[in-house]
Amino acid sequence: MNRQKEKVIIHVVDDDYGIRAALNRLLVHAGYDTKLYSSGADFIEKYDHSPGCVILDLAMPGLSGEHVLYEITSARFNLVVLILTGHATISTAVKLIKAGAVDLIEKPFDNEQLLGKISKLLDSAQSFFAKNILIADYQRCLSSLTPSERSVMELLLTGMTSREIADHLHNSKKTIDIHRARVMKKMHATSLRDLLEGWIRLNT
Repeated sequence: MNRQKEKVIIHVVDDDYGIRAALNRLLVHAGYDTKLYSSGADFIEKYDHSPGCVILDLAMPGLSGEHVLYEITSARFNLVVLILTGHATISTAVKLIKAGAVDLIEKPFDNEQLLGKISKLLDSAQSFFAKNILIADYQRCLSSLTPSERSVMELLLTGMTSREIADHLHNSKKTIDIHRARVMKKMHATSLRDLLEGWIRLNT
């Protein structure tokens, strides 16, 4: 079995039981691990933030495919998305891809075409998955900072020295140096460049 297939889950989000079952058979036979969801809300609630691919039905009652796509992109879930629709148009495709969908396939679909799209998505997604893992790790480190440490870090990222930060925050340089050392330790950074690269990655 391909190692790449073992690393990700294919999430099938479709309110049609027959389509979920058919996709599950196809994907499992192709060597993928799958999880099935009968609604967008069910998927959003249960997704565990691991790298994966979502096959997402566009027209579902309740939380629509477009709304689920918005949730995925706004929350920066570590997912690539294949939209499944029975009534795609060029304008719809363009809109969805701009919103974050990576590809789109129309119903009824050809099995080999669908598997080819998934394989291509996952091949091209490895750097995307890796970047999102780094971002998640950076966010966890960031959340461990105290408010004072966060303030010092933000000023460090502007290029200010410890003395300038101390003057700006009306504190002693010794206290700022202590905060600075704690920031570097908690953020697993050996230099200001490490801090800056993580911050840029988080905000781009």
